[in-house]
Amino acid sequence: MDIYSRDFTVTLSDVGENNCITNKGILRIFQEAACIHSSLVGFGLNDAKNTGLFWFLLNWKLQVFNRPIWNSSLKVSTWCTGHTHTCFYRDFKMCDDSGNVVAVASSKWILYDFIKSSIVKIDKGIEAKYYKDIDDHVFDKPMVEKLLEPSDSEFISEYTVCKRDIDSNHHVNNLNYLDFAYDILPNDFDFKNIEIMYKHEVKFGETIDLFYAEKNNTAFVTMKNHLDKTLHCIIKLY
Repeated sequence: MDIYSRDFTVTLSDVGENNCITNKGILRIFQEAACIHSSLVGFGLNDAKNTGLFWFLLNWKLQVFNRPIWNSSLKVSTWCTGHTHTCFYRDFKMCDDSGNVVAVASSKWILYDFIKSSIVKIDKGIEAKYYKDIDDHVFDKPMVEKLLEPSDSEFISEYTVCKRDIDSNHHVNNLNYLDFAYDILPNDFDFKNIEIMYKHEVKFGETIDLFYAEKNNTAFVTMKNHLDKTLHCIIKLY
């Protein structure tokens, strides 16, 4: 499939106190576009009962240029920029109704087989549905896929996962990690660049520890399992 484009509207749940779209709101719309794109080629959420397959997100890289207000009209485009034998890379572009680019993002995904409990190898059939060798990347430099926890990270708080945090894959939705992070961030930052690395899923009832570090206007939030210290997620904001 070539570049997929779709119109969206900024909803009330996408905006913050200043009536402008939040980082989570932008990523929600990008995630929605990716899910719809996959549904058109038979790998959507409604297909999972028959295929046993789900797309898992491993990384985000987001850059925001402008923040549209509530009820603004947007055009979002997404396309696959490449793949390995197990991973697909997907870029996104968001434009306002005047055609101005307001945000871009890159992401990394794996296709997971719940029946076999294994990652699906990207064969020629899957490749043909998504990848068209489009030489168009939203970032000049490739996405940093491996984030490291700063050595001076300090424990801030713990959080026990609630039912409201769980998505259709029966674990914490990737967007909710941003909520966990923002709960411990200082209030005087407006981060327009975000990188997220997801390592291990978090399920209902599990408790995670949140650690924070800050240097040169860059913040890091690290999330680990409260019991065995398994790394769940690192978020870099700047």
